[in-house]
Amino acid sequence: MRSGGFPCRHDGCDRAFSVTDQNSMEALTKASAMRTAHEIDAHGYHHVVLAEERPFLPSARIKQPRIETR
Repeated sequence: MRSGGFPCRHDGCDRAFSVTDQNSMEALTKASAMRTAHEIDAHGYHHVVLAEERPFLPSARIKQPRIETR
């Protein structure tokens, strides 16, 4: 069972990499790097980040009045 940290993203793998110090960005980066190294070494898995959709903003659809300058 996965219990906190960064879980392996390969289907069927229950390995997780914990962040040793919750207040440390260095510890967070290290745990993430360990997960990535495990995924590549153990599974040959390379995570592909999908393009994110822009959030729906109703205000973006409202056209601003055009100001004429002469």
